[in-house]
Amino acid sequence: MVMGEDTLQEEISSSQQVHPKSTTDPETLFIMESIIQRLKPRDSHHVRDMITQRGWLSGALFMTSVLFWWIAVENPQRSIQDSEIPNSLIGSVDFQQLSIIVPTLIFLATLVMVIGREKGQAYLSQAGGLLVVLALFYIFEPLILHTEIDGETAILASGRLLSLAIMIHFASRFMFDAMLLQWVRASMLSMEIDVFPNSDHNSEHLTNQIDEEIPLM
Repeated sequence: MVMGEDTLQEEISSSQQVHPKSTTDPETLFIMESIIQRLKPRDSHHVRDMITQRGWLSGALFMTSVLFWWIAVENPQRSIQDSEIPNSLIGSVDFQQLSIIVPTLIFLATLVMVIGREKGQAYLSQAGGLLVVLALFYIFEPLILHTEIDGETAILASGRLLSLAIMIHFASRFMFDAMLLQWVRASMLSMEIDVFPNSDHNSEHLTNQIDEEIPLM
């Protein structure tokens, strides 16, 4: 009976030691460390503050973009003047539609570039570059290609599209940074690890885990 109990305890102890390693994905650790190195939070409490700050800035910029669009594009008097701007050469869309398409392209470009950067996937970064170039074409098209409209109208059209693109880019960037930090915080709590560079013990522990899980050739 004693030998059986000892064997059972050894099996339970062995399973408890293996379980944390099985739930720790090396790629996840690399992504978490990459996010920490890029955004440079000091500790877990600073992560929470950065999530709050970036979330607040993201919401403020998104609302500012909506209000700017409503005042500068949707305004009835401005809409009448914008009707003089020719449709785009790509898609044959009018200026009011462009004012929605351009921010959408910038949002998608920021999203795919963030994912491509964190996961190290080149094709996503390439897709983000394509979306950015298309958005820039739409932005500067009234200023460069539509020579039949006066310069002031073209400058105002391109300027409004550029302003919307910049605000949406930073709003999206802050939002995705906040979401990534929130994911890092939740992952550290669930895995019971610390990926901050100021913790030598945890850094050595993570390195040993990765070396054990990825055998060297």
